[in-house]
Amino acid sequence: MENDSITTFRSTLLQTLLRTLSERGLLGGELLAAEELNEKWKAAAPAYMADAVPQMTDYPAAAVAWAGYVGMGAAALWDGDWERLRDDKRDVYRFFADGRGFDSLDEYVSEEFLGMPSDGADAGRVADAMLACSRTALSMMRRTFEAQSRDAFLAFAAAAGLFFELGVAVELFRRGYKYVKVTFPAAGVVQ
Repeated sequence: MENDSITTFRSTLLQTLLRTLSERGLLGGELLAAEELNEKWKAAAPAYMADAVPQMTDYPAAAVAWAGYVGMGAAALWDGDWERLRDDKRDVYRFFADGRGFDSLDEYVSEEFLGMPSDGADAGRVADAMLACSRTALSMMRRTFEAQSRDAFLAFAAAAGLFFELGVAVELFRRGYKYVKVTFPAAGVVQ
């Protein structure tokens, strides 16, 4: 169960990053979601954290941001070839990390699942945005939580989960998904 400081951190970070990604044209101001993908992340988070935590010393921005690439890849498969991911015995993180390893997760997902050559303009725009968002998350963590504390670890885990969700949203937005307000007539009203 998360404590209030982690909940507040996550909420503040979400609003900040939604604004950043929307200003960069990667989102439309809201967090698009697919609940079955969030369930996939819950199962994958321990494996992701086991690989990401050791990266925090030398590559902290990647340690956070790569969860977003897992989300983007999962959303791409959800929209196009869901059976491939749904039926795989590995968790969603391992599904992508086993391709080229943690260090190349961004390039692998971009090239193999998003159709963006890693040296192309689209991949560069996404990479710049994800790394900028990651640096924002790290800065917020450092200002809010004591380094190497339990709460710092929980904040890192919350940020990684949020980046997964943001990755899902970015890819769904890129594919043209959006929320549309639907109004239903009141019960018993004939139109």
